[in-house]
Amino acid sequence: MNRIAAVAVATLAISLASAGVAHADADPPAAEGCGGGYVAPALSTHLHYTTVKWNIGADSDDGTLGIAAPRGWSFVRTPQGEGRFHSRSGSDLLSLRTLTRTGTPAQLMAEQIRDLAGTSGFKVVGQHTKVMRSFDQVWSTLSYRYLSSMSELRTVTVRWIAFGTDPAGDAQLVLTIAGRPLDGSGLEALLAHVGPTVRLAG
Repeated sequence: MNRIAAVAVATLAISLASAGVAHADADPPAAEGCGGGYVAPALSTHLHYTTVKWNIGADSDDGTLGIAAPRGWSFVRTPQGEGRFHSRSGSDLLSLRTLTRTGTPAQLMAEQIRDLAGTSGFKVVGQHTKVMRSFDQVWSTLSYRYLSSMSELRTVTVRWIAFGTDPAGDAQLVLTIAGRPLDGSGLEALLAHVGPTVRLAG
């Protein structure tokens, strides 16, 4: 598995200390998986959100990122300034970071597809580029599936964001959501809610 897929797998597998309590919505009864193992309920499509901001670098002079994240999800800021949020079950991920390489949203999306070629179970399930004039942004969004090192099917959506409405402009941010196919509807609702709330300042 290449480096990008390995990072996605590691991110989803690591259990981070929770920054808050459980989801605001009550969890439904547990489902039983193969062999009687616990299977976390599907991600709700009606999460509650709160605005979270963090410094990209050591202080605010380096700029800040912000997003409306689900309440009760744990948060960690990586040394590279990426903000990562995990659901209580650890099955679902929301992350936002700045880019380390240049390119338009469409170019970076194409590069990601090439980089992921050969990843176990990799399949593109959707890709598009849109000029979002109401937000003064350009979005290139890639959705794909792959098999983790434990042979578990995972679903990932990555969005490259450029500010302004010129499709030839460089992307500045990457927004990622990931989880299980079981969480598909919840992940779609999550992306629809948080996408317009992404902020870069400084």
